[in-house]
Amino acid sequence: MERTERLVKIGGVLVFAASVAFVWYAVFTYQARANPRMTFFDVGQGDAIFLEMPNGNQVLIDGGPGGRVLARLGRAMPFWDRSIDILILTHPHLDHVEGLIDVLERYRVGMIVTSGAGYKTPEAQEWQKIIREKNIPLHIARAGERFNLGGGGVLDIFLPFADFSGSAPKEIHDAMVAAKFSFGKNSVLLMGDAEREFEYKLVFFGFPVDSDILKIGHHGSRTSSAEEFVRAVSPIVSVIEVGKKNRYGHPHEETIGTLGRFGGRILRTDESGDIRVKFTGREFIVE
Repeated sequence: MERTERLVKIGGVLVFAASVAFVWYAVFTYQARANPRMTFFDVGQGDAIFLEMPNGNQVLIDGGPGGRVLARLGRAMPFWDRSIDILILTHPHLDHVEGLIDVLERYRVGMIVTSGAGYKTPEAQEWQKIIREKNIPLHIARAGERFNLGGGGVLDIFLPFADFSGSAPKEIHDAMVAAKFSFGKNSVLLMGDAEREFEYKLVFFGFPVDSDILKIGHHGSRTSSAEEFVRAVSPIVSVIEVGKKNRYGHPHEETIGTLGRFGGRILRTDESGDIRVKFTGREFIVE
């Protein structure tokens, strides 16, 4: 009997030691990441992009429809981490905002960045309600702003051109938040659902749109990805966040044709699932 009790105690100690070892292994493995990583989550017909800097700063851009983003975050973030530094909503359509409602419920958010435009849908109203209730700092984005993410990474806001605080534009895509992430010589242009009118304006006004990676606007719709714009960006890789067999027919064959000529390698979440990219400052690696 005593021998059995001793064995049970020893077994318990070993299990505890193994658990501690696993936790510290996870901590050191996580902290050993020396490069920024960006993941284009496969959340179906919608956008959700997660950026993590070596210093631990994290940015989530959009949350897609439904709650699939939570499972994706659970895999991308360490299990003990329940906070996100910056949460960016490009615009309040359901396929970008709905998942962020669940994120606000489950994670501590340091700051929210939006265009300030209002939108009268149940999801957009719930999003705004939770922000007020939790008193989360809210920043209204404007073209020309720069967010220093630490460790040499910056996020430059390209759109919107105007302050949409308190307004409800007839076309919500006119109040899009678009940005460019840069780290050393690496860059990613994140266009949300921005349409051709604003692509032309970015080129006309001389914004530095040239980038290694282009997150294609509006899921590959024909209303985005004008040839002149894609040629100006001259991406090595174009990423399309899109759902399998979606009812919109995205991505449009015209967009695929343009990207085939000027958009470099085309990667799609409906074909590849989550798309992970690591940046070294000199080159980027699709993992």
